[in-house]
Order: sequence, then structure tokens, then C-alpha cells
Amino acid sequence: MNSKPLASSAVIIFNPFAGRGKAPNIARKARTHLEQSGWEVKSVIATAYAGHTEKVLASEWGKKVQLIVLVGGDGTLRELVAGLWAVKLETEIGFIPMGNANVVARELNIPLKPERAIKLLTTGESKKIDICVLKQKDEQGLIFLAMLEIGFGAKVVQFADQLRNGALKALYQLWGDLVYAIAGALALRGMKSEYFTAAVEQTDETALPSATISSSHCVIANMQTYAKGWSLTPDAKCDDGLIDIAISKKSNAWSIISTFLAASKKRKLKPSLMSYQQTKHVSISSHSSLFVQVDGDPISFSGEADICIEREAFSIRVNAS
Repeated sequence: MNSKPLASSAVIIFNPFAGRGKAPNIARKARTHLEQSGWEVKSVIATAYAGHTEKVLASEWGKKVQLIVLVGGDGTLRELVAGLWAVKLETEIGFIPMGNANVVARELNIPLKPERAIKLLTTGESKKIDICVLKQKDEQGLIFLAMLEIGFGAKVVQFADQLRNGALKALYQLWGDLVYAIAGALALRGMKSEYFTAAVEQTDETALPSATISSSHCVIANMQTYAKGWSLTPDAKCDDGLIDIAISKKSNAWSIISTFLAASKKRKLKPSLMSYQQTKHVSISSHSSLFVQVDGDPISFSGEADICIEREAFSIRVNAS
């Protein structure tokens, strides 16, 4: 982590729906703070649709400013990183978290209170962060910042996504955690394990062949943090060039409950219940009906996928050490 001079120009991008609609006001406060600190804020822009930041704004503004301030959740931040990565721009990011879980902010110790996160824009320092890249057949590489999950947790995310965009949309705006709890109960009630195989490439100097493991649930992570401060991969570091993997060895309701109880306490499970590994590359194979989520958003699965790590892929402002 290295200090660097403050950027002279910035753009502020915000998701107008983030923070239960409070993001526009926070964006204005961020502009005021930056301008009072001597920065030139070239524009304040609301995202217009899903993918707007990745497909348009990242490449357009990454060439014009030294700092892009993002007001939103993990999904919008992932879009920004993906857009910059796609066109090989290294524009620094300032992040004001206003999502539901705010996994990345918790991992990087970026304040969850907007006013404190705004101050960090001018008092913090730059930290380079790794990303993971998911590659599926006939599809562009999809990056993720925190984790990819397969199995029960991804099913919960799928159900929660349907509920928050459907029958429980109003409830989600008031109390997002309750919607996830309902989704968890629905997923547990209708639980049906679907197995996949994970081929984990060895990273030590013994040149051992890849280990192939069959399971119904795993987390492939770049960060420790899972959900709101939990951890399924307590040894993960977002800047070590390694992917941390937690692969379940059991598949029943009790093992699932044990897994998430341990995650809530940030501790590892017994070796009889969970295998923990580190790697730079893992391949997944299963039926296309597999439940998969990345950084809290459900995605479709083609049946075959490769995940690799890319070191120091983007820079973000964090608390000075």
C-alpha cells in the first residue's frame, strides 16, 4: 500500500436507487467535499440502467480523470472495476458504500457511514486489489471482487433476488435482511443437493497433479468477508495473488446450518466437514442448472467454468495505515 498525491480531477458516479434512494444526496455531499478540498469535479452522473457503468461510464471517464468516485453497492463497484479492467485503465477508485451487505467495504475497512467514507476520499491512500476472473464457454470473462459461491448460498441469493424484485420489493427497501432470511428458509425447505466437481490446481513446488473434488457447496473467494461481516474463507487476502476455496464435504441440512454458524463466527469447520485450499486456478464442471452467485448477484452457469486470479487489477482508496 503506497501513498500518492491527491488526484486533481474526479467524476462522481452514483446508483440512484442505492441507500434506499439516498445516493443522490450523498453524491452531492461528496462533490462539495472534494471541491472544498481543491479538486475539480468534472461531473456527477446517475447510472441509467444495469451495466451502464461497465459498458459506458468506466471507459469514458477513466480516460478523463484521475479519480472515479462510486456511490453504490458491491454490484455497481464490480461494474466499474470490470469496465476499467476491460480497457486496461488504472484510474483510481473512491468508494462510498451504500449497498445492503457492503462486502468490499467491510473487507477493506472503508467506513460504512457515508460522511466518513466521503472524508476518506481526501485522507486515504491507494491500495491495489486482486480480482478473480470467471470464464465460461462462448462468454466474455466475468470478474468478481469478493467471492463466487455454488450451491445452497447461491440458491438463497437467487430466491432473494426474485423476492426483492417482485412480491417483497417494498419490504426489501425497508428491511433487506428479512428478505434474505425468508429466502434462506425457502431454500432450506426445498433443499435438493446438486453435485459438481472442482479441479483445484496445486500451487506448491511439488508439482502435484490437480486435486478433483466432488461437492454440493463451495465458496471460491478473493476476500475473507461473506455477507455482513461473516467469513467462509478466514485466511483469504485480497492482495496475495491466491484464490481461497472452501469446499463442503457433507450435504444435508445440518451441515449447511453448521457451515453458516461457523461463518458468522469467522471460524473454520472441522476437516471432516470442509476442505480449505489455496490456488491460482480452479475448474468447475456440472449441469447447467447449478445455482451460482458472484458478489451477491445470481448468474447463469453453462456447465463448465474456469476461475483464475489477476494480481493488482485495480486501485481503491482505503484508510491510511
